[in-house]
Amino acid sequence: ASCDVLVRGAGAVGLAGALSLARQGLRVALLGSTPPVAPAGRADIRTYALNAASVALLQSLRVWDALPPDARTPVHDMRIEGDVPGNSLDFSAWSQGADALAWIVDAAELEHALGTAARFAPHLERVTNEVPAELVVLAEGKASATRERLGVKMALHPYGQRAVCARLQTEQAHAGLARQWFRSPDILALLPFDRPRAGHGYGLVWSVPESRAAELMALDDAAFEAAL
Repeated sequence: ASCDVLVRGAGAVGLAGALSLARQGLRVALLGSTPPVAPAGRADIRTYALNAASVALLQSLRVWDALPPDARTPVHDMRIEGDVPGNSLDFSAWSQGADALAWIVDAAELEHALGTAARFAPHLERVTNEVPAELVVLAEGKASATRERLGVKMALHPYGQRAVCARLQTEQAHAGLARQWFRSPDILALLPFDRPRAGHGYGLVWSVPESRAAELMALDDAAFEAAL
C-alpha cells in the first residue's frame, strides 16, 4: 500500500518527525529500527541537550510528560571558562526570562517514549520494506545509505578528537548548573543530570585528542577520576 510520507530512520528525529506528520492527518510509514548504540555489556549513557522548541514539540506529541522525572534535568545556569583564569561567561535562565536554558534528557528513555507513542498513533504504521510515497524523509543519521544512493554529499570535518562520555555522581549538588571548559587541546563539559542520583549527578562529555581518549578509556575508575 502507498502512503503520503515514508520516514526512513527510527531514532529520535525519525520518530518525532513521523508522529508530527501523522498528527496532520497524513498517512505515514516508518521504516527502520533503532540500532543499539551501547557496546555489549555497557549501559547506554547517551543524553540529548534539548532547547525550548524541542521540549515544546515533545509536549505537543504528549511524549514529554511520559518521561520519568529523573530522565530530564533542567539547566538553569551555565558557566563557560577558558585557558586564561578569570575569563568566563555566565548565562542564566532567570535573566533570559525562561524556565530553563536547556534540558538534559536520557536518550534511551526519550527514544522509548517516542516509540511507545508511535505504536498507538493513528495514521502511522511501521513497515519492514519500502513502500511508495509522495514524500520521503531521510532520518537515518550520518551514515545514511539512502542519502549515499541519491548522491547527496555531506561535509565532514575531522578534528582528530573523540568525546569520552560518562555519568558521574558527586557529593556537591549540581544545582542545575552546566559547566564547560574550553582548553587546549581538550574541551570538558559537565552537564547536570539527575541520574544516577537526583540532584547529584552529571553527564560528562570530554573531547580530547584520539590518543588521549584511548588512554582515558583504558583507565580504571579511580585513575579516571584522578585524571578528571
